[in-house]
Amino acid sequence: MQDFAHLFSDSVAAWLRGRGDFRFQRYERHYRAGRSAAQGPDGFDLERSNEQYASICRRSGNRLVQILDSKAFRSLMLFLVILWGGSLLLPTVGKSQPVAAGVVLCALFVAMRVKARRGRSRRR
Repeated sequence: MQDFAHLFSDSVAAWLRGRGDFRFQRYERHYRAGRSAAQGPDGFDLERSNEQYASICRRSGNRLVQILDSKAFRSLMLFLVILWGGSLLLPTVGKSQPVAAGVVLCALFVAMRVKARRGRSRRR
């Protein structure tokens, strides 16, 4: 029977050859770090190392998903949505009721400063 594993880009043979996706290099770094951290040749357990590597891969997930799920990205998106909505709403409200718009802007500024101060005091 002929082996057609080389035809599939996600096969084990393709993975071992590298194929430019860096999965093998990442595993090799993990393997070598585990071997060097073990005390002597008997201290390294390949099965445990492979289980650790699998759990690391499951936790790491996709980089794009990590970025989209980060607190910084959420804060940035919230800021951009508020900025966009405010840029549409403020001129309209400012023309019809300038005093109310000014009071709301001052209140928002004070609320943001209070929140920032509380955040700084909690971190200390």
